[in-house]
Amino acid sequence: MRTVGWGKGLGTLDDLSISGLDRPRGTRFTNRTNRKRWTGQLVGREYELGLITRSLDNLTNGAADSQLVELTGDAGIGKTAVLGELVAQARSRHAVVLAGRPLRGTGYGVWADAFDDQHRLVGDVVASWSVLERSELARLFPGLAAHEQVLRPEPGVEVPLPRPAPVGHRLVRELLERLAVPALVVVLDDVHAADPASIDLLGSLLRRPPSAPVMIAVGYRDRQADARLREAIAGRSRQVTVSSARLAPLTEQDTARLLAGRGTASWTQQLHAESEGNPAYLKVLAAERAAFPGGPAGGQLDDLRPGDAPVFFDELECLSPGARAVVEAAAVLGDVFDTALVARMLQRREDGVLASIGELIRHDLVRPVVSGQYFALRHPVVARLIRDTTELSQRVRLHTTADAALQARDAAPAARAPHVEQWARYGDLDAVEVLEAAAASVMGTDPTRAAVWLRTALRVLPQTADLAGRRAEMLVRLAKARGTSGYLRECRDTMHEALRHLPAEPRVPHARAVAFTALVQRLLGAHAETDALVRAEIEALDAPETPACAQLQFELACNALSRGDTAGCQELATQALGVAVQHALNPLRASCLGLLAMARATAGDIAQAREALRGATTLLDAMLDGEFAHSLTAVVWIGWSEVILEQRDDAFRHFDKAVEVATRGESWLVLPHLLVGYVFVLRNRGRLREARTAAEHAVHLAEKSRSPEQLTSAHSMLAWIDVALGETDQALESAMVATDNTRESASGWCEVLAVRMLAEVHLMTRNHEECLAMVAAAGGPDLPAADACTRVAWYEILTRAELLAGRHDAAAAWAERARATAADLDQPGRIALAQLATAQVDATRCPRAAVDDARAALLGLEESGMAVDALRARIVLGTALWHQGEHDEGMRELKTAETAFTQMGAQTLARAARTERRRLAAKTATVRGPRTDTTTGGTATLTGREREVATLVGEGMTNRLIARKLHIAEKTVEMHLSNVFAKLGVTSRSGVAAYMTRQGATT
Repeated sequence: MRTVGWGKGLGTLDDLSISGLDRPRGTRFTNRTNRKRWTGQLVGREYELGLITRSLDNLTNGAADSQLVELTGDAGIGKTAVLGELVAQARSRHAVVLAGRPLRGTGYGVWADAFDDQHRLVGDVVASWSVLERSELARLFPGLAAHEQVLRPEPGVEVPLPRPAPVGHRLVRELLERLAVPALVVVLDDVHAADPASIDLLGSLLRRPPSAPVMIAVGYRDRQADARLREAIAGRSRQVTVSSARLAPLTEQDTARLLAGRGTASWTQQLHAESEGNPAYLKVLAAERAAFPGGPAGGQLDDLRPGDAPVFFDELECLSPGARAVVEAAAVLGDVFDTALVARMLQRREDGVLASIGELIRHDLVRPVVSGQYFALRHPVVARLIRDTTELSQRVRLHTTADAALQARDAAPAARAPHVEQWARYGDLDAVEVLEAAAASVMGTDPTRAAVWLRTALRVLPQTADLAGRRAEMLVRLAKARGTSGYLRECRDTMHEALRHLPAEPRVPHARAVAFTALVQRLLGAHAETDALVRAEIEALDAPETPACAQLQFELACNALSRGDTAGCQELATQALGVAVQHALNPLRASCLGLLAMARATAGDIAQAREALRGATTLLDAMLDGEFAHSLTAVVWIGWSEVILEQRDDAFRHFDKAVEVATRGESWLVLPHLLVGYVFVLRNRGRLREARTAAEHAVHLAEKSRSPEQLTSAHSMLAWIDVALGETDQALESAMVATDNTRESASGWCEVLAVRMLAEVHLMTRNHEECLAMVAAAGGPDLPAADACTRVAWYEILTRAELLAGRHDAAAAWAERARATAADLDQPGRIALAQLATAQVDATRCPRAAVDDARAALLGLEESGMAVDALRARIVLGTALWHQGEHDEGMRELKTAETAFTQMGAQTLARAARTERRRLAAKTATVRGPRTDTTTGGTATLTGREREVATLVGEGMTNRLIARKLHIAEKTVEMHLSNVFAKLGVTSRSGVAAYMTRQGATT
């Protein structure tokens, strides 16, 4: 008989598995490629992995002979992946491994599958058994006899009659003991679906465990575990060491790790919420949806194999025909269903349907949702998988009967539409009517679904002349749905098709269609075409003072501002405002006033801009959510006006609400502009990580829309955030994309804003010449393309660029421009920013002279809510104070700035503060002349603990943090620090830091 030990023999156990023996059902553990596939599925399973590692340690070192590892959880939660890792680790320790899953239609199926995994080794072990014992084992596991000659009856030898089950259990126990050389790991997955004989054998082995180092690991769905399985596990012997874990849903952080690099943060968050943290549902959802616009999805549902999806293909096969019919009907109905509706669809009695639902509940395919006869499939993904795998003709028939049942209940069109779209035939006007009504009802909350139903309605609508007008109107609605969903080019093409067929009379619907086309074309950068289209439509209108004409005038005004024509914008917006007031059109009034505020602020008319903004915010804040959702364009202008006019708290409030409302209603048309504004105010508040998520989402939507304006602003804003976070490579990549979409000479407010962001990106990557070159895109040194308020920020950036280049006189000239421009504005934030520009120039000439301007800038920027710029002012103030002789005060300011930047994630700026602090610390030690001779000081005389304390002081840590890190009392740190001061001949922490920095450089 083959001997199996810890050495070379067991290293080849994998060779004993024949590759062709894997059954088509279930997930095998023997394939090395499975381990690679499972690696990604083990994210967030650190506790469970630690549990199996400890259990294997106990098994191999003899701490525990008989062990039970119990892994439970919902379908698709990852039990198989953890068990697969257990198999891999066990084999790496040279243990014998048996792994199996239930085989339907056979007794002892899960055990038969496990023994088949190592049938050659089993054959060697039982070769010395008696004929009676071998025949009994062959009777229990016919598959083994099919593979191993030793288990087949010899010719002429009478086969004994079957013996009682306990005899078979004893033989299996003995077989496990013989296989456990040096140790045996038996892995049984999906035990909840095992046959009764398999469960009884498991219970027998747990009550009387093998007298050998044997681990039995079981995985099962606790919701589907019956009393037999629970009793088998609960009745185990006290000699069995148990390690149990119920796998919990993944956290949002786990999901982000699992999907790292595959999509935006918002995409990941949405998938996590919809998957409920279930890895299998997550996989299906990621396969259904493209992570990036225009990109491929992660896979198709047709590509999913058994074990890949939470509904294994054999999970449905164990159902009775009645239950199978009910679950297919429930999947077609989608969300919550009731027994009466299913009974009507299937033409069955309700009590029979209830009996089938009971069977589905036992299999955890269906769960009760509310009291009464209301149920739902365990997850929407499950419903879609069942529906998509139902035979086509059966699925269409179920949709037809579902719609008939819903129509009999007088259900809403939106409830019927998912079924109507499946059975509707060409020329069925009743179906068209249902789909049109359904699309209209969900347009404001789910434009993507509305577009699907409208497309189906257009396919069903007959191509006849008498229905041409109706087709054109449907095309307009389809275009609006696609535009609201963010597909601007498709929206524009569909609108152009609609306008070719839309009757000129009545004029109002035609004018509204043109106004929407103008909005889309403006976002796509077609300003000249937009102007011509709208003016032609205005001329064709009989009554110029109508709401339709006012909407057209407003679009002309927006187009004018996008081209930098503030005067033309104000004139047109004023005309539109008069009509909006006359007809009490509050959303349009708010939009016109917000646009007027923006145009006046851009032109430098601050007082008039504030007046218009007050009127706009009064209207906006009085709106209910429904009206607010239709005023998102107004929020763009109002929010950015508030940014320019330094009403930053109001800007944050409005952008925050608008982003939430637009996201909830899937209104992507102007969301990129809202997100860019949101990023701007978040960054000013120092909330860089939130700003990064919003900027990434803006880029995602801009790439989907392919709007040059949105692409430029979104990518430049992402670069601006990334460079602050220290993600230099990503920032430069985004900056390149933004530059590719930027014209040589920027004109509109959005383009100029993007150019300014790019200038600061180049500056923070120390590319000062590229930064200075961006001035040309803004019209030259006078910055005519930039609005009066933001010129101060421009001049401050250019001041820093010239200082970085070493051109102090040029920097002083830009700083003087900043002061002169700010003096004409009644805006504390801009005045403080100009003071910061002056302080930075003074800091390079006569640092002491910078104290007053730096301190004033710090206070002004903090009061204005410009947190990041305030911390930059704190760095300048710290440097100036140090040069004024206030060394400790200066170091405290620098340390405060460094800590704050680090907390907000601004690694680039934190590094700048840290570098300046260390530079000055080195000078401090030099000025104070620390003693370094070996008789009076130097690190050579420091004890080990004193050296540790000194090193941590050099890293900027406080006494409290040092005490925590070294696990000593804070008083002890103070004592060590006093000794360090005395030995190094310094009198401050900065002196210690400088000395340790020099010592580190020397060594």
